[in-house]
Formats: sequence, C-alpha cells, structure tokens
Amino acid sequence: MCGIVGIAAKNSKNYGEQLDRAVVSLRHRGPDGHGAHYFNNCVLGHARLSIVDLSTGDQPMLLPDKSVGITFNGEIYGFKAIKDKLVDYAFKTTSDTEVILALYQKYGSGLTEHLPGMFAFAIWDENKQELYCARDRFGEKPFYYAFGKNGEFIFASEIKAILTTGLINPVLDFDSLTHYLQRLYVHPTKTIYKNIFTLPPAHALSLKNGNISTWRYWQLPITGPEVSMNEAVEQFKTLLDQAVAKQLVADVPVSAFLSGGLDSSTIVALASKHKSDLMTFSFGFDDSLSELPFAREAATLNKTQHTELFESDYDIADLLVKMQDIYDEPFADSSNIPTYLISKLARQHSIVVLTGDGGDELLGGYRNWYQPLYFMKNGGDYSLAKLFTRTLITSFGMMSRNRRQYWYRYLGLKLNHKFDSVVFAHNSQNSYFSDSDLNDLLKFTPNAVRETAISFTADDTLNDAMKMDLENYMPGDILVKIDRAAMANSLELRAPFLDVDFASYCISLPDKLKIMGDNDKLILRQAFAESLPATIRNRGKQGFGAPVKKWLNYTEVKSLINNYLDNPNGKIYNFISFERSRRYRRINNYQTWILLVLSIWMEKHDFSISDLR
Repeated sequence: MCGIVGIAAKNSKNYGEQLDRAVVSLRHRGPDGHGAHYFNNCVLGHARLSIVDLSTGDQPMLLPDKSVGITFNGEIYGFKAIKDKLVDYAFKTTSDTEVILALYQKYGSGLTEHLPGMFAFAIWDENKQELYCARDRFGEKPFYYAFGKNGEFIFASEIKAILTTGLINPVLDFDSLTHYLQRLYVHPTKTIYKNIFTLPPAHALSLKNGNISTWRYWQLPITGPEVSMNEAVEQFKTLLDQAVAKQLVADVPVSAFLSGGLDSSTIVALASKHKSDLMTFSFGFDDSLSELPFAREAATLNKTQHTELFESDYDIADLLVKMQDIYDEPFADSSNIPTYLISKLARQHSIVVLTGDGGDELLGGYRNWYQPLYFMKNGGDYSLAKLFTRTLITSFGMMSRNRRQYWYRYLGLKLNHKFDSVVFAHNSQNSYFSDSDLNDLLKFTPNAVRETAISFTADDTLNDAMKMDLENYMPGDILVKIDRAAMANSLELRAPFLDVDFASYCISLPDKLKIMGDNDKLILRQAFAESLPATIRNRGKQGFGAPVKKWLNYTEVKSLINNYLDNPNGKIYNFISFERSRRYRRINNYQTWILLVLSIWMEKHDFSISDLR
C-alpha cells in the first residue's frame, strides 16, 4: 500500500519541486521510502509502505531497458501464481509490482483482464510516449487526476497531492455539493471540484499527445442460472476461504478488525484457521450501540489476541476537525472517526488488517434498504390500509422482529405503488436532505441526485439494488472511509469479500439465496453456521455508525457548532441560506452533522466559484 503521483509534461525535470511536494504530502500512505523517476516527458513519484518484498520492491520500478516505468498502489493477491506463468519475463525482484510490468510487456493495455487484487497504477511507456493508468474493479484504491495551468497531466492517490503541486486552482462543483448533502459523500465518479477528476472503479485511462481516453475494462456479472442452496454453499465456502488465505500473504504482521457482526466474524473465523496467532481489534461506543460483547465472544471462540478501544478515550471535536484534512472532500459518514481510531490502534501492532467490508453489498445486508425492496417485489395481496393497521397493532406487545417485518412490508408496498422498478425505488431511499429541503435551503438551483445511470443490465430483482450499491455507495462511502482512515495511519486494509473470484460468484447468485422475507445474507449464515456463535449467526446488521445525536451534545462539539454554523460570514453561507439553516442547526440530528462537517471543510480549504446557477 502506497501513495502514487506523477506529472506528464514536456521537460518533466522542470517539475521536480512540484513532484517533491506532492510525494511529501503522501508520506502518510508510504512512510518507508520514496522515489521518483524522470523520463523526458513524464515523471513518476512514489511513497512506499513496505508489505511484500521489503528489500527489492522500491518504486518507481522500471523494465531492465528502462523504457517502461510504473508507480503502483495496492496488492495483487495470488501474484506468485501469475508470476509462474510469465516464463518469458526475467524477474529481478519478488514483488507484485514487477508482475504488473511483466503483464504490461505481454498484454499491453489488456493487462487488467489478468490482474486480480486492489490497485491503482500508472505506467509510462517511453517508446509510445503514452501514460496508461488503471484502477481496481470495486474502487478499493483511489486515483485522481487533473490538467494543470499549462496543460500538464497530474495524477495522485489523493486530491491533496494534486493541489500541493500549485498547478491547479480548484473550482467547487455544485452537483457534487448537492450529492454530498443528500448522501453524506461525493459521488464516486466525481470529486468536489469541477476541474479535478477521479478514475471510476473498473476503468482504465490512456494519455497520449495531450489527449485522454477512458474505458471500462470489467463489468458486473449477470445473474446466473438457478442453483440450489446446498450446491451454492460449497462453492461459496471454497472461494471465500481461498480469498482469505491469499490476503493473509505478507512479509509483515497481519491482523483483523472484529466488530462482532456477521461479516467480520466470518473473516476472523477463516483467518484463524490459517493463522494461529491472529490479532483482532474492536471499537466500542459508550452506550447501547456497542458490539463489544459479540466481538469478545467471536475472539474467544477463535482464540485471537484481542484488543478493544473505547469512544470515551478521545476528543470527538478535535477528531471531527482532523477528518477534514484526512478526507480532502466533505465526508459526513460519522463512522470515519471510529474507523480512524481503530486503524491508529491496529498500526501499533500490525501493518496489514483484514476487514469484513463488501459483505453487505454483495449479500443484501442493509435491511432498511433491501427488505422494503424485497416486499416491493414479494408483497402478496396486502392492501396499504390493511397492512398499515397490522403495523399499528403489532407495535404493541408483539416481538420486535414481527413489527419490523410488517413495517418493511408496508414500506415495500408504498414503493410498489410509487415506482416501476427496483432501480428507481432504491434510488429514492436514504436521502438525508430531500429535494424540497434543498430547494428551500440552497442559494443555487440544485440538480436532483439521480444515481440511476447504471452500467449493468437490470433484471428488476433485488440484485439490481445490490449492484447499484456496489457501483455507488460502496466506492463513494465505504471504501473512501476505510482507505483514508487507514492510510492516514500508514495501515493497509484488505477486504476478502471483494476478491474478484468470490465477489463475482456472489453477484451472479440469484437474490433468493441472499434475502428471503426478514432474513438476509442467507448463504453466508448457512455456509458458516458451524463456525460462528448462534448469537452472531442470528444477528441482524447493526452497522458501525456513531451516536451522532449524542456527539452533537458534547460541550466541545457544541463549541464547533457555535463557531462554524452560527457565523453568518462563514463560507458555507455563500451557498446556503443562513436564516433557513437555523432549523437544521437546532434539530441536532444527522442534518446538523452534515452541515457542520461541510462548514468545517469549507473553512479549511481554498476553492473558487464559477457560478451560482
């Protein structure tokens, strides 16, 4: 795991100062070494976190004749097996970076078809005078780029590195601002700036003669033929076990996050079979949100070396301000703070950590989203009035699971009355500020957030919703959160659920193997029934969300609110009506948090405004 940066421009040696500043800004991603290589018209830079091949894996790395160079961030799982097949290449190192160079020499820009793992890289070909870049299939590793004042092409792992060059004057993007207000994050195909871009997941880019072209090199698999649960379980178990085994390979200590939920507990159970001295780390909130009892149970069962971290040990206000530097863009998913803290703890003991990320999007784990969609498609003959009556009745004295199921059924029928497809219904869910809220609040006319531009062929099943989240929510929120929080602490996170072979298999499974009524992640629960305690196996998803309402009542956070939301001269009020923001400031909920994060971010970052349409 590392930080990459580069500038493609004539007489690239003239950009040494700019490149050095950019590399230094990424040293948190790679504290173990740094390097640069200057071609005539391109310079590649690198900040290294040593994981594999500690002695000979320095970057940028070149072909023996120095005609091609690469700067690479990520891990290529199972690279040794790939290497064994490349018999025509004379390897000089034992690193996965050189495997990418060998694949480029053999396949050119088609190398991504043969490349598993998480990655973002740039390859300069001196003979072709061409820059070739690519990003992994799910967006685990970031890749940003921009054109400088004099036509320079600049790329980097983080936006801050591009800005540090001084070659870009960032311009705020109002569509991205609108998306942030509604979804907590900037859409994964854009940035908060109009003139800084991101390479989307599963895409490659070519720069030649000053012109760029981008293309998608991998598509989400289509739903496959019907298969029995028993048959699917065997393949599911085999592929996930192989994914965990591959991701345990490193020349440094490897550990795991353990929330006590189904996904992380499964990964820990599998990892413990391959690694007897596995360390695990958990974060606990100081109230009913804590999952520590479940995490302890899983740690005891798997005999891990377990360490816990508690919310009360830290100043949330200081951390909230710090996040605005770490994330570069406004990012209001409150779980970024505990993710940062547990990453900081883990880094004291380990350099690589396995996580359970990706399981929810692959297997239908977000009940508040997916269960209503299930009942939208499978609602039976219930009328809205009858169903609503049953919901009211069951709210008194009956089991909470029954109440929840009736409520989801009610929501599903509402969606069925309003929308023609799962795609449009799912797009309507989970909006923190409604369109009418924004029309009332903003000083510019917002374009409504519509995440229905999908790359896959929809079949109007629940798989459509999961695929939408694989393309939007996961790369825009979840993977951004864990990458920045971990790399700020020079820690590499790995997500076995996102192994391309395992994930592809899950995506192709019919949705009935994932969700049925009030039950989610059916295949995962059945596959590892014997490896998990019943208390964890039968749990629903709790999530890692922080107690925002409680945090907003902390004295130190109230002081931030006074400083950033009660000053009518703040930058935020160039875009938002101060008077109309008052009710959101007083309400002390996630809307307040979203505005507070935005205001702090704006005060800490410089940008220009092209219009207020």
